[in-house]
Amino acid sequence: MNEVQQQQLQRRQLDLSVARFAIYYAPPAGSCWWNEGSRWLGRDAITARTLHAPTVAGLSRSLHDLTVDPRRYGLHATLKAPMRLAPQARLSDLSGIATAVAARHVPFDLTVHTDVIGTDNGKSSGFVALRPKAGAADEKAVNALAADCVQAFDTLRAPMNEVELAKRNPQQLTSRQREWLTQWGYPYVFDEFRFHVTLSDRVTAADATLITDWWQPRVQALGPMRVESLAVFVQPTPGEPFLMFERFAFREAA
Repeated sequence: MNEVQQQQLQRRQLDLSVARFAIYYAPPAGSCWWNEGSRWLGRDAITARTLHAPTVAGLSRSLHDLTVDPRRYGLHATLKAPMRLAPQARLSDLSGIATAVAARHVPFDLTVHTDVIGTDNGKSSGFVALRPKAGAADEKAVNALAADCVQAFDTLRAPMNEVELAKRNPQQLTSRQREWLTQWGYPYVFDEFRFHVTLSDRVTAADATLITDWWQPRVQALGPMRVESLAVFVQPTPGEPFLMFERFAFREAA
């Protein structure tokens, strides 16, 4: 989080009873991945600036209308899902755990490709995302990072209320996912976790193809994503966009 944002949040006296914090992977600030991805979503979650999204010919609606959800969260991949802090937890506790987790990991490169997720075998629309190759060494590294975050930060998580639980649609989850939701506050952890950087809302198959076609050459040109830090994001009040709150660098490899 930059100095201006920190001062703004301090003046607002961040209400920890309603604010939500999330642990994300976010490409390094100022990197080509961060700049390209933020421009695509139309918002920079570090500076809070609105950006002019590119034009993708042939889409059924404007790109702005097809990226509503990912724009609110900012360019990211979830490591620990958004959570309210437990009543006894403080921001210093959050920073302390983030520092400790970051110190257990070293930087690595993550090769990604475009994918369409959640299509239910083609029976429903899906969303476009960036994903690592299944089974690759870098996917195993990011899965281990996510598992560490899920467990380490859970000591600070407030129990889910009924509204938060209902938003997860537990009746549509598998028994395993419901188990994880109950225990960890999120159904897609550990064996259910799939690293992804979301690029769109749920879209038609035709729109998904156009988005994928736009991104494929850029993914090749941008190369691997550098994973070198944890990013703590904050949503100050329900419904507000998420902002990057603080970043924690990994230790250097020996």
